[in-house]
Amino acid sequence: MKSTFLKSIGGTALALLMLVGGMQISVSGQSDEGHEPSLVGVWLTQVTRRNCDTGEPIGATSQIQLTFAKGGTLLETIGPSIFRSPGNGIWKREQGWNEYSFAQRFMRFDAAGVFVGSGVVRVALTLDETGDHYTSTATNDILDVNGNVIGSGCATSVSTRFQ
Repeated sequence: MKSTFLKSIGGTALALLMLVGGMQISVSGQSDEGHEPSLVGVWLTQVTRRNCDTGEPIGATSQIQLTFAKGGTLLETIGPSIFRSPGNGIWKREQGWNEYSFAQRFMRFDAAGVFVGSGVVRVALTLDETGDHYTSTATNDILDVNGNVIGSGCATSVSTRFQ
């Protein structure tokens, strides 16, 4: 009888935990506490590297995925590369409901897999009125193993929220 009673209490507690957990999971992270749209979520992004002086495109457009977490962190997912890691960074809201900035860092490697430095990307972006698209401009610095800037560049991007 004692065993049956304990199983019943344990089952009820488990059911309540699952119910509460399920309610928390179903809450959308794509708005700022029920207000206007937010950057929080997963974004499919097309990046175009550009000549910083002329704005002309350099090379092919690349595809990345960015995940902005509530609290101000982000994770960049890139295609397979032996030359660089995915990026990790921080983001924040700027003036207005649709202006944001973020900075991310990635590690760089040579063809043998030896660490040769890092890269830092700084981005200003504007979320559109729907909250499901944004455009951005970026600058990046290429750093050697001692943190010295050895190169820099510019880029623009267009992004669509993954739904």
